[in-house]
Amino acid sequence: MSSLNAPELTDHVIAGEQRHRLPGAQSMTDLAGIVVARAANAEIWDLDGNRYLDLFTGVGVCNIGHAHPAFRAAVSAQLDRCIVSNLYTSARSRFYELLAAQLPPGLRQIHMFSTGSEAVEAAVKFARAATGRHEVVSFWGGFHGKTQGALVLHGGPRRHRSGPFPPGVHHVPYAYCYRCPFQLEHPSCDHHCVDFAEQSISHGSTGDVAAIIVEPIQGTNGNIIPPRGYLARLRELADRLGALLILDEAITGFGRTGTMFCFQQEDRVVPDVLVLGKSMASGVPASAVVSRSELVEGTSFAVPSAAASTFGGNPLASAASLATLEILLAEDLPGRARKLGDVVAQRIASWPDRFPVVGHAANAGLVIGVELVLPGTTDPLPKDRALRIFEDLKARGVLAMAYDAKIRIYPPLTIPTHQLDEALDAFEAAFHTAC
Repeated sequence: MSSLNAPELTDHVIAGEQRHRLPGAQSMTDLAGIVVARAANAEIWDLDGNRYLDLFTGVGVCNIGHAHPAFRAAVSAQLDRCIVSNLYTSARSRFYELLAAQLPPGLRQIHMFSTGSEAVEAAVKFARAATGRHEVVSFWGGFHGKTQGALVLHGGPRRHRSGPFPPGVHHVPYAYCYRCPFQLEHPSCDHHCVDFAEQSISHGSTGDVAAIIVEPIQGTNGNIIPPRGYLARLRELADRLGALLILDEAITGFGRTGTMFCFQQEDRVVPDVLVLGKSMASGVPASAVVSRSELVEGTSFAVPSAAASTFGGNPLASAASLATLEILLAEDLPGRARKLGDVVAQRIASWPDRFPVVGHAANAGLVIGVELVLPGTTDPLPKDRALRIFEDLKARGVLAMAYDAKIRIYPPLTIPTHQLDEALDAFEAAFHTAC
C-alpha cells in the first residue's frame, strides 16, 4: 500500500471496505466518499490532503472538538491502566459524581450503557417496571434508535418494512410549527397539539400509559425546535396520565443547546428519566439513563444484572465521559454554544427571505436546522437537488448533513468564530447557486 499515491490509496481503502460491508451503512459515509487522515477541533483532512470544516461531527458526537488535548491525555492514560472490567473504577465513580452535580435533586442516579438505542430501551423498561403499566407515547417524526425496541417508538418512514414491532406504543403529533398538521399558528394555537395528544391517548390507548418519551428537539426529523412551553405542557400531561416523562437528550445533551441539558431551559420541566448518549464520551461508545432508584426498587428492573450491559460503564468509556464533562465545564462550552448560537441566529434569520430555496431556518445554540423547499412553495426540495447542495458544500470544504430537504448542522462547540463564519458563508453561497 505504501507505493500507492494518495488518490489510489483513497480508492483502495473505500473499495476494500465496500467489498466486505453489509448494506445499510451511514448515508454520509458514501455520499462524502472521503477517507479521514486526521482531525483537529472543527477540521478534518482526508488522505488526498483536502481540508474540511466538520459540521457533521458524527451526528453531533464531537461537542469538544476533534482530538482535544485533555481528552486524548485522559483516554490514553486509561488505556495504559485498564479498559475491560465490570468492577468499580475511579473513573466511573468520578464521572457519576460530576454528572450528578449538573442535574437537579431527584435526578442524580445513573446507569451507563453503550449506545443510544440501548439506553432508550432500558429507559422504557425502567418506566414499565416503575409504573406497572406497559404503553408508551411517542411522537410523529421522533427517533430514538435503530434496534427493534427503539425503532417501534419512531413515528416516520424508517419504520416501513421493518416490522412486526412490539405492541404498546401510541404515536401523537409533535410541535412541528413550520408544518403544523392542524394548520394553526403559535402562540394563538395554545399548544393545540398537546390537547390533541391527550384526546388521542384517551380514545386510542388502553389507558395503561407507562411513559411519554420525547426529544426536546427532534434531531433525525431535521432539528425541529418546538416552541417554548411545549415541554412544560408535556410534563403536565405525563402527570395527569400517571406516566413518567422520558426526555431523550442523546443529541441535545452536554451543552449543545446552550445549557448543559436542553430541559434546563424550561423552569418547570424536570424529567423522570433522562437518556444521554452521542457526545457523552466524544466518540467512545457510551450512553446513560438517569433517574431515581426508588422508582424501581423491588421491581424486575432492580434485580442484580437485570439492567447490566457488557460494555456499559467500562473503564475506557467512563474515562472518556469524565474527560468530556470536565472539558465542557472547564471551558464553559455550554456558554460558548449559547454565544455562538446568537451569532448563528442572526445569520440564518434572513435566509428564508434571501434564498427562495430556504423555507425555514432555526437554531437552539448549535443545534441548527434548515428546511429546503421548491422556490415559491413549501414543498420539500427534491432529493436530487438537495444532493447538489451537499456536493457544492463539499467542494467549498464543508461537511454537513445536507443531503436531503432537511439540513442538520452540528458544529463542535469549540469551533473558532472565523471558521463558523466560513461555514455559514459556504452555505449562503451554495443556496445562492441553488436558486
